[in-house]
Amino acid sequence: MGVGHSASPLHRVVQMDMSGLTTRPLVKASLSAADSIAEVLGTHVGDGPVRFHSPSIVAWRRRLTTKYRDQLGEELAWDEGSTFEISEDVAVSADVMFRYAAAVLDQRGRSELGTLIGRGEPAFQELDEAFDESSRRGFGGKFPHLLLGANYWLPYKRQLIIEEPNWDGRLDRYGSVYHLVDEITAVRAAMSEMQPAVASVSAQEAPQNVLEAACQASETISRLAAVAASKQVPLWTTG
Repeated sequence: MGVGHSASPLHRVVQMDMSGLTTRPLVKASLSAADSIAEVLGTHVGDGPVRFHSPSIVAWRRRLTTKYRDQLGEELAWDEGSTFEISEDVAVSADVMFRYAAAVLDQRGRSELGTLIGRGEPAFQELDEAFDESSRRGFGGKFPHLLLGANYWLPYKRQLIIEEPNWDGRLDRYGSVYHLVDEITAVRAAMSEMQPAVASVSAQEAPQNVLEAACQASETISRLAAVAASKQVPLWTTG
């Protein structure tokens, strides 16, 4: 069980319209999400395109764009009708260690980051203290888009975190995927400087210390965030 990270339009979160399908032999070599879901449901995808949509998310995005147009200085837009998706899981413990390493770097500097070499997972109290301090520092910290509790990062460039109800009415935080890429890059550079060997640790290897676990998680998150930025789609997490 891990934390899922997906670079895709947000309709992937809520629904897929499978109407209007016709039967055809399933091509087992196909890796498309549509074929995979169709196989689970016991139906096959027709020759025509599968239609994906989320009217609630499109309406939510329009409201957000209108409300924040002046603050963002740009149109908040992405192709919500796109079927593009790339997803990967990160171990929960490694994901937490990455954010902990970022918090240590931000609050105590590079020298303190180096003390994580050879250390196992810190106690819950240490984690809570570091993350509570990140919340207290807010935008006074160096890595707000990574550490201030966003679960969705949208394609806008302003240094701003949005806190608004989502399309289902639940309060969420939304960061900038472009600033997230910059923050992850800075943390990864500092970790590599402290312990160059962590950059070459395979994702299949069991991490031996906090920095190795953090580097494993950050490699995956960095790659997907970069894809989201280049494709101008949201990055979001589950789990």
